Amino acid sequence: MLRIFNFRIGNRLYCVKAARKDAKKYTDTINLPRTKFPNRLTAAKREEQERLVLEKKIAVSYEYQEQEQQQGVDKRIPTFVLHDGPPYANGQLHMGHAVNKILKDVTLRQRVAHGQQVNYIPGWDCHGLPIELKATSAAPGQNAQEIRQKSRAFALEAIQSQKDEFSSWGILANWRKNDIYMTFQPEFVVNQLQMFYDLYERGLVYRDLKPVYWSPSSRTALAEAELEYDPSHISPSVYVRFALNPNGLDLDVKYKRIYALVWTTTPWTLPSNQAICYNESLEYVLVRLQDHSTDELYLMAKALMADFEASTQLKCEVIQTLGGSSLGKLTYKHPIDQEKADLPFFDASHVQDSKGTGLVHTAPAHGPEDFLVSLARKIPVKCLVNKEGIYTKEAPSFLRGQSVLDQGNPLVLQHIAKDVVHSAKLEHSYPIDWRTKQPVIIRASEQWFINTEKLKTPAAEALEKVEIYPRTNAEASKRALLTQLQKRPYWCISRQRAWGVPIPVLYSRESGKVVINSALIEHFCQLLRQEGSIDFWWVRPIEELVPAHIATELGYEVKDLVKGSDILDIWFDSGSTWSAVLKNDKVADLYLEGYDQFTGWFQSSLLMSIAARGCAPYKALFVHGFTVDEKGYKMSKSLGNVISPKQITKKYGTDALRWWVASHGTQHMSIIVSDKLLQQAAENVSKMRGTLRYLKGVIGEKGADQEQQLLPDRSYLNRYLLSQLVEFESEVAKLYSAYEYNRVVACIQNFVANQVSAVYVHLIKDRLYCGNDQELLAIRQTLTQCYRQLCKSLWPIVPFLVEESWSYYDVSGGAFHEQRVGAKAEWEDRKATEIVHAALDVKRLINQQAGEVNTWHLDVTIKGNKLKLLQELHPVLGEPLSNSELCELLQVGSVCLEEADNSDLSLTITNLQTTLCPRCRRYSLHDDEQETCKRCSVVMEVKN
Repeated sequence: MLRIFNFRIGNRLYCVKAARKDAKKYTDTINLPRTKFPNRLTAAKREEQERLVLEKKIAVSYEYQEQEQQQGVDKRIPTFVLHDGPPYANGQLHMGHAVNKILKDVTLRQRVAHGQQVNYIPGWDCHGLPIELKATSAAPGQNAQEIRQKSRAFALEAIQSQKDEFSSWGILANWRKNDIYMTFQPEFVVNQLQMFYDLYERGLVYRDLKPVYWSPSSRTALAEAELEYDPSHISPSVYVRFALNPNGLDLDVKYKRIYALVWTTTPWTLPSNQAICYNESLEYVLVRLQDHSTDELYLMAKALMADFEASTQLKCEVIQTLGGSSLGKLTYKHPIDQEKADLPFFDASHVQDSKGTGLVHTAPAHGPEDFLVSLARKIPVKCLVNKEGIYTKEAPSFLRGQSVLDQGNPLVLQHIAKDVVHSAKLEHSYPIDWRTKQPVIIRASEQWFINTEKLKTPAAEALEKVEIYPRTNAEASKRALLTQLQKRPYWCISRQRAWGVPIPVLYSRESGKVVINSALIEHFCQLLRQEGSIDFWWVRPIEELVPAHIATELGYEVKDLVKGSDILDIWFDSGSTWSAVLKNDKVADLYLEGYDQFTGWFQSSLLMSIAARGCAPYKALFVHGFTVDEKGYKMSKSLGNVISPKQITKKYGTDALRWWVASHGTQHMSIIVSDKLLQQAAENVSKMRGTLRYLKGVIGEKGADQEQQLLPDRSYLNRYLLSQLVEFESEVAKLYSAYEYNRVVACIQNFVANQVSAVYVHLIKDRLYCGNDQELLAIRQTLTQCYRQLCKSLWPIVPFLVEESWSYYDVSGGAFHEQRVGAKAEWEDRKATEIVHAALDVKRLINQQAGEVNTWHLDVTIKGNKLKLLQELHPVLGEPLSNSELCELLQVGSVCLEEADNSDLSLTITNLQTTLCPRCRRYSLHDDEQETCKRCSVVMEVKN
């Protein structure tokens, strides 16, 4: 940091005398950096180089660290476990994949670079509707076995393609042994079947009739995490009247007709109405409506009357005010089914005065709150809609066979037109199927559920112990996860498709009762191991699927049983991956995924682990954002703004992609992808290449002199850089551990630009190029440690560059991943740092005064403070010297230190009217007959 001094400047003279014309060239006598490591590569050469590094160095690096072959590995340090959230095996990789996988890789590599072993097994989510739809789109109407065969082939092809590309990015994993997991592997499925039965036996998994999100377009139930929302969906906004029976009201004035007024955006559910809910804590009013018969009264919440008037433009005249508790005795007539003329009113806490009328149409088959009311009141749930979203034969005749989403609303509104008080359109956010992009409905059906109510409290308690990164968003992230957890009413884990793991239960043909025991599950697992897949569930008839002795044990004959047709939700698949991949009840040190997994994998994994073993499956979560274009738009083919990772690696190189991820992937929820940022990344990688190349040119090939104990060195500049390496290593390690990779990048760039380039390399050039062998050896040893530390800090981010550079340093064929690099505590030298900083402060002042003049022509006299520090570099007071280390650091011809009564720093700068040595361009020649300075003459004599 630039310090401010009071100083006095003496006379300044400028020399215009040119150096004598060289009579002799001295290039061959100078120690110029030399290396075959290329400064830049063509695109074709870079691609070839990346392939070689991948094959020879990176491909074996995971196995190397896995086998604990690194010397000096501390066996007391536990293995770092990063459990891979499985990507979906259904297509080409995009930039989101690149962000996720490269952030994981940087995390793993930095652990390896700091001497810790890692455990990372890449995985794939292989089941589910998207794969099934893609695999069968060309030939609909296939049976379950055909669907499964095509889906499996499609998934395997996608996995191979994605695996090859992940590997090409240098992702640290055991790709050679294909040590991966796939959710359709036999042992993985065995693990799922056993876990399902364990949870069933403990009452945490059960079957019930409940309303769930249902996709008519996919003909299956959906979980919350499988929903997207259309913000521009248009629904009807309708106020409907329900005729009240008069015997339940105590009225001041008698009226012929009294109606309950309800508001709904789903008129198609009105045929399934079974009750009206109110809140007894609210105040209600009976009103007469403008332009309506004076014999009619309408019941609504008093607090919502103004909203009703604003929405409908119908003025209300309050006739009577009623307490909410007086509504409990009311009954009403169904607006469609005339046979239901005595339906109830129920008090319910979900009824609020925030919207609507304070009276809620209740259809237990089509709403979670409605369903809970039906449970509490023991009302049977009646569903009039099938899996295609079509009204069934139990529906009113005018609706049978009609689509609820297409014809349901207009047909119902037409049928009850006389009871529609007001109708309008509402644009609002509405759930859609995340794959088909079509609207979903809420529909009651027999499904399998996980009892989340029993899990929420222990899950929330476990979350309190989980660290969340980045730290800046930790509290908000934890609140988001807790909120999602608490608002989840139940988890539906069954799906009505073919491509997945079957729910391994039988049912009584007569009663529909669930039939299952441990022997049956073990039999299914044995069949699975024998046949290599669970396709037998769909292929074999029940007689071949269930041995007679097990049926007898269950209390049935085989002919009286039927097998289930549901499969497990893919979130059950992925939520149980920890139990299949992390053996022996291991807990992962880290899960690293995008923030959308708050409703997905983070939550399903937590619930499954809490259910199975009472603890979270992870100790920490790292949450990253999503890629957008430079205008902030989500990348999509329809917008034409997609940039694929393959395009980037081909144009800029893999390390440029990795540098961009490290620089931008950890601090923002919207990660901008643009040619400008990618070009900057490529340029920064090129600068790092230039730095490593220069250092490599100085230190030469790996040899005994670099590996031996550092020579005792009186040079403060060498001691300064070694001390800076200790601080640099500590800061980089701290930032890596906090997953602040953008700050790691900035720290490396700052260190290279300042401590290495602007200070050490710039100031050491004279000694490096023209000094003696002992000085050169000290520099080489110092810069060797610098080179090793830079490789260590860069390797997690740009492993291709580091391994390529290292191959020119260690010509024996060794790889960087085999190294154990660490700064030594004894290098820390606060005195050297303070002394060099004092000299640099003086140098800045000299440069300000010297302007464009070659400072090697200057003589500087320094008085005042800092003399004690500067004297370490220039031991003699009162006498000008030209060969002190202070002269070298200030880059001036000579320096004289003088004591002064005034403590303020004072500089006097004068010009040395001499010619500089043609070899070193530093020392002055005082004798016209002298060819080189004395220092250069001695060095050349020794070399010769």
